[in-house]
Amino acid sequence: MSEHKPTRYTHNEEPLEDTPEALNLDGFDDEEHPDELRAPAVAQQVGFAGAVRLFYRHYWNSKGQASASEFWWALAYLLMGTVIYFGVTIWLNYLTLSENASSLLRTLFMLLVITNPLWVVVNIGPTLSLIKRRHHAL
Repeated sequence: MSEHKPTRYTHNEEPLEDTPEALNLDGFDDEEHPDELRAPAVAQQVGFAGAVRLFYRHYWNSKGQASASEFWWALAYLLMGTVIYFGVTIWLNYLTLSENASSLLRTLFMLLVITNPLWVVVNIGPTLSLIKRRHHAL
């Protein structure tokens, strides 16, 4: 038998590649600029698709400004999306009231009923940010 028993755990001087110490050695430091904030939004004249993109891009960014076109197109998107989403849910409700309604319609109705609050929750943040940015522009 040998006098020296090898140990199971070895200690390396170099940190593992996925630890914060290893990332700091590679030049990545999450505390390098702790006061760095998101840049303020710049008001742009955009169409419908651009307004929807900016609406979600500046999700919680209430700094900066929003142009009138961005504001009104985003509100039109919210109104249309909400009316369609809740309208389809109500329409499916009427279709599923009959006893011979298919299980697919009932399942789709239940899915929409469950996800309706999600639509509202997901869009509260960007709506409040958009209103605040539009108020800054005025």
